[in-house]
Amino acid sequence: MRAWSFALLVLLLSPVVAQSDGTVAAEGKVRALLAKGKVYKARALCSSALRSQPVASLYTLRADANNRLGEHSAGELDARSALRASPRNTAALLQLAIAEQGLGAKDSALVHFQEVLRSEPSAEAHLGAAMALRSKGDAAAAIAQLDQALARVPDDARFKARVLRTLAECHMAQMDTAAASKAYTQALALTPDDPVLLNSRGWFLHAGTGRHAEAIADYDRAIRQNPNYSYAFNNRGWSRYKMGDRERAIADIERAKRRKDSNPYVFRNLAVIALDAGDKDNACKHLRTALDLGFTALFGNEVEELRSANCADQPAPPPAIAPSNAPTKQPPTRSNAP
Repeated sequence: MRAWSFALLVLLLSPVVAQSDGTVAAEGKVRALLAKGKVYKARALCSSALRSQPVASLYTLRADANNRLGEHSAGELDARSALRASPRNTAALLQLAIAEQGLGAKDSALVHFQEVLRSEPSAEAHLGAAMALRSKGDAAAAIAQLDQALARVPDDARFKARVLRTLAECHMAQMDTAAASKAYTQALALTPDDPVLLNSRGWFLHAGTGRHAEAIADYDRAIRQNPNYSYAFNNRGWSRYKMGDRERAIADIERAKRRKDSNPYVFRNLAVIALDAGDKDNACKHLRTALDLGFTALFGNEVEELRSANCADQPAPPPAIAPSNAPTKQPPTRSNAP
């Protein structure tokens, strides 16, 4: 009888053990793919594993993948699913904060980053808090958080380059071009072909100080590394417009729109160019689209101001999806670089 009972217990427990082993194996593969920058493959593997193993750890990893891809609504849903299954899951709370930051819910994001830092301080949480503080206009506090991140940074060149990139962007918010240039140089020494880093330097350091030819050189390099990089096409189009090349500017911005039609900055740029050409009808359509896509929450009041000044006969826009704390008159602090 005892032997039969033991055999039954083993039989009953074996699916649980197999599922646990499968979860651990899937997690390991996903983490390895994320470490190599293969985010789409990591997300696909997570989705496949979640169909049979809907566990908090896999939801957290898929939230991470979605956030890295800029799909923050999906990242938020996955992070909340993880937290429902595991309310004390600090990793899931971190991904929720990252998603909120990406969606423009800056106050909520900062609260959650600070909560993570109180319970489990990490370089990534310090980086997230810095990004939230910068978007609220407090570059000095953001730099202090980045110093903490650099002190805790893991042996990971990509991550350290991200911290240095954010540090450079914060220095540009203070118009400290020397410090920003130094941080970008250090970051590029670690990841010389990183398209996000190149796009960031082009937008903040070069375009932000009126050096559009140098900005275009960075965007060209970013696009060579990632031919589907919508932000780099959009930014290159803006620099071409500022250099007087309107036709090629619109072509680039339209390329950006085809690759990512949810970016409100694309429609802001098209609207400004249309206004410059005296085409208020198209400009007002583009401004309305930018507002519908949440421009105010992400970037500030510029589009609302343009619309109010030029589109008086248009219906009022819907309320912003989140309160805006971003500066509205300083191009270097407006991020069109993910």
